[in-house]
Amino acid sequence: MSLQATVTEKPFDANMSRHAPNAERVPILEEHKVLCPEEIELKRQEEELELVNELRNSLEWFETVSHGHLSDSAREHSLTAHSLRGQFKILRRPLKFFNQKKTKCIIILHLGDHLCGNNGIHNGLLATLLDEHLAFVSLPSLPNYTGFTANLNVDYIQPVNPNQWISIHGKLDRIEGRKAYAEAWIQTIDGVRTTEANSLYISPRT
Repeated sequence: MSLQATVTEKPFDANMSRHAPNAERVPILEEHKVLCPEEIELKRQEEELELVNELRNSLEWFETVSHGHLSDSAREHSLTAHSLRGQFKILRRPLKFFNQKKTKCIIILHLGDHLCGNNGIHNGLLATLLDEHLAFVSLPSLPNYTGFTANLNVDYIQPVNPNQWISIHGKLDRIEGRKAYAEAWIQTIDGVRTTEANSLYISPRT
């Protein structure tokens, strides 16, 4: 007797065309119509963060929907947009801000205590967050707004404790043809750097 799968998965669409440059101000709606008590508390904390209010009141920065560049199927298959979301993990949707040309990006998020390694938040997760962030500031300036990580260097300065807000900052250094060089770093909400990275992204030949 043969066993057949009873669940039909949706086709995976990794279309990256939504990484086009030039940020736009868009309405930011709540991700969920009904928030659990834990997320209500995180929302309250989020609205009181000085960095959040500075960015929202700035003419230089534009708030956008975190992972809004992903198609529905890509989001369902995403590690950070789907698999790592939920209580004790990344419960509240991260806040995401670009400058006008998308050469700089700041993300603010809360990391729960089910994302840990031996000493604080797992270093692999920190590297993943930085790699993703470096893509945000690299791809909009590359041909066809797409590319892949050719090189990623990460320096771990000090552990990141769970159950706290952090911010991730990134900026594009330069473009050389199909190559984009960028840097990013993670810091506590008080401005203490914990992790730094630099990368090389390459756009495929067409």
